[in-house]
Amino acid sequence: MQTLEIKVPENKTRLVKEFLKELGVTIKVKKENNTPNADTIKAMDELKAGKGKKFKNVEDLFNKIY
Repeated sequence: MQTLEIKVPENKTRLVKEFLKELGVTIKVKKENNTPNADTIKAMDELKAGKGKKFKNVEDLFNKIY
């Protein structure tokens, strides 16, 4: 057995499901998780608290990173 993950436009979901069922394919709908993880939440909280760093331009940003 193989697993295939496909993204289907919202307005085509019903059509694709019916087609796959006709072929005898088992369908499991996987919902996307758009909830930020703990590290992302921490970073957003730091920015809200004014702890972010500002750069004049992208070059300055990359010079700081490297």
